[in-house]
Amino acid sequence: MKVRYIYSACIEIETNDLRILCDPWFAEGIFDGSWYHFPKITNPLKLIKEPDIIYISHIHPDHYDPNFLKKLFKKYGKKPILIANFKENYLLLKSRFDGIEAIPTDYKKIKTTNIHIIPNDTGSKSDIDSALLVNCEKSNKTVLNLNDNLWNPKQNKKLKNLINKYTNQLDLIALSYAGAGPYPQTYYNVKTERKKLIKLGIIKKNHFFWRYKRICKFFPSKYRLPFAGSYILGGKLHYLNKYRGVSDPVEVTKFDKKAIILDDFGKGFIDLSSNKISKLRTKKYSLKEINKRINSIKKNKLDYEKDINIEYNKIDFIRLFFQAYKKAQLKSELNNNYYFLFKILDNNKIKGKLLINANRHKKEIRKINSKEKLGYPVSEITIDYRYLFGLLTGIYHWNNAEVGSLYLVKRKPDILNRGAQHYLNFLSIV
Repeated sequence: MKVRYIYSACIEIETNDLRILCDPWFAEGIFDGSWYHFPKITNPLKLIKEPDIIYISHIHPDHYDPNFLKKLFKKYGKKPILIANFKENYLLLKSRFDGIEAIPTDYKKIKTTNIHIIPNDTGSKSDIDSALLVNCEKSNKTVLNLNDNLWNPKQNKKLKNLINKYTNQLDLIALSYAGAGPYPQTYYNVKTERKKLIKLGIIKKNHFFWRYKRICKFFPSKYRLPFAGSYILGGKLHYLNKYRGVSDPVEVTKFDKKAIILDDFGKGFIDLSSNKISKLRTKKYSLKEINKRINSIKKNKLDYEKDINIEYNKIDFIRLFFQAYKKAQLKSELNNNYYFLFKILDNNKIKGKLLINANRHKKEIRKINSKEKLGYPVSEITIDYRYLFGLLTGIYHWNNAEVGSLYLVKRKPDILNRGAQHYLNFLSIV
């Protein structure tokens, strides 16, 4: 069995029977114009060998890239796409809308290769992630692609039981080593809280290293491949890159001797049968290389800056919010008060404020003025009116907005509430 690293979460797993391509992302400006590749990929089709099967772990655009899949099919012909078998399967619906056939799969056997896809089911309506377990009976090798999955005892137990059927130790686990998303860079003011941002970035890096170690302890393996989440922010968000708290995977080798950092662009691979490793990357990318790439994309426009031209005073935000709020309340997971205050910007000036309560048992939505007291706890969201219009009308999606760092948040208290985080996913009229 051989594992070849391409870029971010894109790897190829090759057994004696077939080649599985995982999560090929090569579109630039995903997450509504915010995410770009680093290092830059010029011709991804040349990097990809012909796959027999494609596995897409979840719906996020750095994993599911429909335009590239269509290009791949044009070159190699249509290939089966396997996805997780969720009850509420957002990826299945999205792929159908995109004209791409995806197959929800729990288990599939091809000759001597066993393929398992295990959803990361936490019981939330926002569940999307999955893991891939591949075992080749002929070579007696087993690989786990854990991808972006958060720690979930239920999923971990299922995976552990499956792994124990084949082996007492994985040959390789591919897992996350760093955290994408908006924290801490969109939760603190760069101008007034820069020192705190830098400190929190370091704390975040160390927290994700701790998560990495925790997973490695639970899933013993001969080799470990830290991967996924390789990106930089572009457009007017470029200044946030230095505060994201995202490490270079090479840093993992300082505490994990089993970690292998394979070179980008398909140059690096590991043959698990012969233990041959090709093209290890041993040095971090330099700040000079990173800044050069950032400078090349910092003038790019975000999607809403190109897509939406309607004037602020022509949008009935109260009406939009009332309709979106009704739908979100039906999906709310919150049994206690949690408030969202939306500060709506036009040319960086606040034009309006609106407060909603995400408590599933209460209905509270109103305009507020500067003298009114806010509810508590509360997330204050500062957002461009054009982007807010796109989110409320379904042009864009709140989860992509969050991951893309496309709005600013001030939490009071500064504590993550998963239910509140999930709530915004459904704040839309569609």
